[in-house]
Amino acid sequence: MRMTLNGFNNEPTLLPLGFRIRRAQATVTGFQPSVDEQATTVLQELDGLLKKRIFPAALDDVRDMLDLDLTPRRVEKTGVGKWANGSLADELRDEREAGGKHVLGEVIDADSDLAALRYGFDETLDDSWSELDFNVKAVLGYSGVRDLLVLRAYTSFKITAQPSLMNFVLTHPAGVSTVVSYAAVSAAREYVDRHQLRVREIDKDDSDSVKAIMAAKLSLSSESLEHTAIDTVTAYTVGTQFDDVIAAAKIAVPPELRPRLIQYLETSEVQITKANAPFMVPMFLAKAATTTVTTSGVSSNDPFAVRFFVEDTASLQVSTEAVKCAAQLYYAMVLGDELGVFDAVRYFTHRYLFRDGFAVEDPQLRRDLENYVFSEQFPGRDEQSGDERLIRCTRAGERRSFYRQVFDQGSEPVPGGGIPNSDFGRLWKILMLESARYLEKMQISPNPLNMVSRQNVMQAVEDLQYNLSTTCVGMATVMTPLIYSELDFVISRIFNHPEVRKHLVPSGGSWWKVVERLLADQGKPARASVLNNKARIGYTLIRDIASYVPSQFEQDGPFSDFISNVDAFITTQSIIQEAARGSGADDTGPDESGTGGSDGHPGYGEGPLPGVPDLSRLPGMPSIPGVSAPWPGPPGGTTASNGSPVGPTAAPAPAESGSTSDWDF
Repeated sequence: MRMTLNGFNNEPTLLPLGFRIRRAQATVTGFQPSVDEQATTVLQELDGLLKKRIFPAALDDVRDMLDLDLTPRRVEKTGVGKWANGSLADELRDEREAGGKHVLGEVIDADSDLAALRYGFDETLDDSWSELDFNVKAVLGYSGVRDLLVLRAYTSFKITAQPSLMNFVLTHPAGVSTVVSYAAVSAAREYVDRHQLRVREIDKDDSDSVKAIMAAKLSLSSESLEHTAIDTVTAYTVGTQFDDVIAAAKIAVPPELRPRLIQYLETSEVQITKANAPFMVPMFLAKAATTTVTTSGVSSNDPFAVRFFVEDTASLQVSTEAVKCAAQLYYAMVLGDELGVFDAVRYFTHRYLFRDGFAVEDPQLRRDLENYVFSEQFPGRDEQSGDERLIRCTRAGERRSFYRQVFDQGSEPVPGGGIPNSDFGRLWKILMLESARYLEKMQISPNPLNMVSRQNVMQAVEDLQYNLSTTCVGMATVMTPLIYSELDFVISRIFNHPEVRKHLVPSGGSWWKVVERLLADQGKPARASVLNNKARIGYTLIRDIASYVPSQFEQDGPFSDFISNVDAFITTQSIIQEAARGSGADDTGPDESGTGGSDGHPGYGEGPLPGVPDLSRLPGMPSIPGVSAPWPGPPGGTTASNGSPVGPTAAPAPAESGSTSDWDF
């Protein structure tokens, strides 16, 4: 994949009711962003219409239908159809599926020349996929859309050669640009309705506002589509439900700020009325003015200005799906291998059942154990059909190789000779550190809403977001669902089975108690509830990192929830590490080799914690607030041996010369 450095996009960071800091956010082109949610919805709907069994076998009859105009989708309201009458989507919606009709794929396959053209088109797309524009890839990812474009080229323009077909699809007005405009305008209409804006003739397909959206060539990226669509229709707004409120404020609102001001008014936690409008509207207007993102370009009267040669709206920053995959892998790693669920089930199936008087009475449990033990398979769900299928069990070496690829956990070589993600531990530690410092400053500040900046926490989140989106890729996205599926099977269908729980924990308890009992039989004490909390909170944090956008942390609610989860994670990790030290662990830190028990699997309190090396060992890193003893204990105001307060909520204490800290996350 091509990787080219992009310029910086100055994104404003809002400090509640206080000053603002403009912060640079580096982006990298060549890495795919996610397609906008609303654009995805309308494209999926169109793809479903094109896959209906409604088409005749004769190509001429198919051409008559497919040559209809593809007009954008309208917001569904009383008396207004979804599409213009007689348009392509309108006709596809009204047609009834019948047994004697065909889907487009069958129409194509019935003609050998057309079928060869269609499959050759797919191969050509595969070869040039990385070179295509983001919008083109977002649209051509749907097979129904590809069928539509190939049939239009073949039946209406008599195109039979691959180079001509690619030229038609990429450059002709009837090619992919038609579908891109369809998605952009359809999504823009939904966002106009969601923001309760009144845009002149937005539902008319030939209106000035719709033409402006088409001419703007909006990116379908989730990072930009909504905002740029609203900005584009600003000049065509005729009023909103907040007109009276804004008028009562007796303040002039620039037209370019009006959409953003209305957005703040409708999301305000305080109801805006005519009575409080003179106080509230100016405040929100000032907020809208300072959060407006200026576009880069050359000033006409500045001979020393530069033009940034990257289109920021189409720049590719992070892969949301890759970070979500990392969240699932983290959850499976902590429960499966740090807690030892996979070790426990192997001990249960390969040793315990052979020597203990446990009669397997349930036929379903017997079949599950038969497949899992003797065939090394387990039942899982097929992603496409939803039917149950047998999946090969994962192996410890396979799992750990991907743990090391994404989190640099363990010592297994990375698949394909790749490089371990050695930066994850440092970046994760920085996130914990900056969040702890933020909590500390909030406690000691006389006016926290005005004076405490969130910038460092946001930068730490952005760094992790980019790091995981560039490392949890490739086969990691294939292997991770398999690891989680096996973990889910082991817990839900073996350890959570009533027969197993009744036999192993007759006094009662959940699967946690079953795992603790099996690990205890091997001499590995465990507190499954604590590690389950670590897995759950860590998964939640990484999922939040996946969906992070700067404007989200401007809001007190989402940011407060995130910081609370970080605080809970620190507390949970401190409990785990305190237990490890209490069991006689070396004060110099965990074993870097990644081995723990005699079978090579780290037990509770043994081996390195997932992807979180000791921050004090990193040269040039700032000291941890209030830490001057080897172990600060759980956060919340404990004291060190010298009487100084320690923990993330304590005031900073000067670092002692030559001292080291093992405050590990």
